Amino acid sequence: MEVVRLDLPNKEKWDTERYWLTPYNWIDEVRSKISPPERVVLHDATIREGQQMPGVAFKRDEIVMIAKALDELGIDRIELIPFLSKDDEEAAKELVDMGLNAKLLSFVSWKKEDTDLALKLDLEGVVLDFVGNPWQGKVFWNLKPEEIIERGVNAALYAKDHGLYVVAMPWDDFKAPLEFVEQNVKTLTEAHVDRITICDTYGDALPWAMEYVMKRLKKAAGKTPLELHIHNDFGLATAGALVAVASGVEGLHVTVNGLGERVGLLSLEEIAVALEFLLGVKTSINLEKLYEVSKIVEEISKVKVAVNKPIVGANQFKYTAGWITWMHRKAREAGKLTGMLPFMPEAVGRQLEYVVSKGSGASFVAEKLAELGITVEDPETMKRIARKVKETANTLKSTVPDSLLIKIAREVLEKEGR
Repeated sequence: MEVVRLDLPNKEKWDTERYWLTPYNWIDEVRSKISPPERVVLHDATIREGQQMPGVAFKRDEIVMIAKALDELGIDRIELIPFLSKDDEEAAKELVDMGLNAKLLSFVSWKKEDTDLALKLDLEGVVLDFVGNPWQGKVFWNLKPEEIIERGVNAALYAKDHGLYVVAMPWDDFKAPLEFVEQNVKTLTEAHVDRITICDTYGDALPWAMEYVMKRLKKAAGKTPLELHIHNDFGLATAGALVAVASGVEGLHVTVNGLGERVGLLSLEEIAVALEFLLGVKTSINLEKLYEVSKIVEEISKVKVAVNKPIVGANQFKYTAGWITWMHRKAREAGKLTGMLPFMPEAVGRQLEYVVSKGSGASFVAEKLAELGITVEDPETMKRIARKVKETANTLKSTVPDSLLIKIAREVLEKEGR
């Protein structure tokens, strides 16, 4: 069968066995405006940031389980918080002894004792968290702008002098004067930190503002790689992260299922897929394991994943509307099911699922019944079964499970003496 397709350049980037995406991400007029790195480091903060989500608490064995799952997923770095509790400290020690592939870092403040604990536990490095906005520095600690920078640099130098890998992370940068943030970044660079993380703490930077700020800060950072820590208060975390990477940012802080303070942090699942499929940027993540890890963290955290959450939500590859299932069948017959999907479900460890509900037509209900061993030859009888299915689904406000579908069909057939 001949299929009409767009004939645009870089086809291998947007049309593969795994997906058929918009080609406009790859036209020269678009690509010439961005400068992403070839690869982005993904820094997972599920264990630390996740426990800042109200009601979330991880025990020692749960911390170890999450870290092992992340390591098998291929994550680059795992952020721990050993000073939070005895469980967290003991879990950090156990993980160090396990010799994971991921780099293990401790979240620390500018307090010397936080870094000393990281050294005691033989962790590879620290995520140095300190205020990045002069307003908070003045109101909370009565610090002048230059004193904020001095404290951050001194803490970074202490960690570096003791052989630690240092990711400096001043927070709330996006509400601070840009000249101050630039000076902070330059001074941290001069202190030879390994990476600098810029924080959109409240996730309120519009994509074009993100681009402007990150390009300015890239110049200030010189050769020191920049990273982004972005929250999702306005639903902009994934978009903001993509723009940051397109502007040259080389690392992103993420959590599984978007766990974190308030409404959470940048979702690991969403950004890992978007980076590779939409932007063409490599990560270390095995995308086929994303769903498995999501389910592990969902079970441990007790935070249910929304059914409509991208990538790992229950409805991502679940279909019910009759006309859509018909189009899927036609696309499959044409040898291009990706023509009716965002991407193939197997790419992220999922499967297609077709369920019966109010929107299902008679032909789809007939197909489902045939799969269940019930053949309905009379079209009018099939319409009556489908009508009964719609009524049931409307009453239940839910999908119709196979067992109930069989029951409905048999009742109609028996009533008609078939």
